[in-house]
Amino acid sequence: MADRSYGKVGFSATGAYGTGGSSLNDGPPPSTLAAQLVENISPSAKSSRSDENSELKGLFAEIQKVKDDPSLLKTVDERIEHNHMLIYVYSRIILENIKLDDPFLDRAHMRTEVLKAINFMRFTIKETPLVLKQGTGRSAFIYRGKEPLWIWLLPQLLKMLGHSQCLEIEESIEGFLQYLLVVMARTGALWELASSMSSYLRSILSTLLSRLQKSGVPSPREDPSVDIRLPSNVTLEQMLGPDWLRTTHTVFSIQ
Repeated sequence: MADRSYGKVGFSATGAYGTGGSSLNDGPPPSTLAAQLVENISPSAKSSRSDENSELKGLFAEIQKVKDDPSLLKTVDERIEHNHMLIYVYSRIILENIKLDDPFLDRAHMRTEVLKAINFMRFTIKETPLVLKQGTGRSAFIYRGKEPLWIWLLPQLLKMLGHSQCLEIEESIEGFLQYLLVVMARTGALWELASSMSSYLRSILSTLLSRLQKSGVPSPREDPSVDIRLPSNVTLEQMLGPDWLRTTHTVFSIQ
C-alpha cells in the first residue's frame, strides 16, 4: 500500500509566492527544488528520450545553473517560470515515460517514481501556486502549448486512475488532485481555476458515466474495454476558447 501521507491535504497558501505580499526571501531557496530534480532523475532517464535530447540537455543546463547559483532568479516571476520548467522537465522524463501497457513494467519502480513526482510537484506548487496558471510565455517548450500548466499536467495523472497497474497509488493521485483544488481555493489569484478544474473533472466523470450507461454490462464473451478520449473537445474549447486547438497533451485515452 502506498504511503498514505501523500494523499493528505493540509496546506495553507498564506505566504506562498503569488498570494500577495511575497518576496524572494520567503520559502526555501530555489536551489532546493533544482537539486531535488537533479537527484531524483537518473542519468539513464535523462538520455532515454533521444528525440527530445537537445531540448532536455538545454533545460538541464539551466536547472544546473540555478542549483549552483540561486541568485540568478531575481524576481518572483522568474522563480515561477523556473518552477514551471522544473515541472515540465520532471513530467516529460518521468510521468510520460511510464508505459502502463508494457507487459514488463516494473510496478514497484513505477509506483516509487509516481509518488516521488507527486511529492516534488506538491513542494513546487506550494512554493509558487501561480505556476498552475502558467502558460509557455517566454519559454518555448516542444511539448507545451498555450494551455495553463494544470490542464497540461492533469492527463498524465488521470490516465493512471482505475488502471490495474496503479491501484496502489490511486489514493495518492486523488489526494494530489484534492491538494490542487485546496491551493486554488486558498490563493486569491487562482480562485477561478478552482471552478474550472471542478468543471473539468465533472465533465470527465459525466462522459464516463454516459458511456458506461450506453454500453451496458458486457457479456463474458465480449471485450469489456472501451476506447475513449478525455476530456472532450467541447470541454477544452469552453475553458480555453480558440486556443484549445493549439494545446498539447491535454487529452488522455482509456482503453
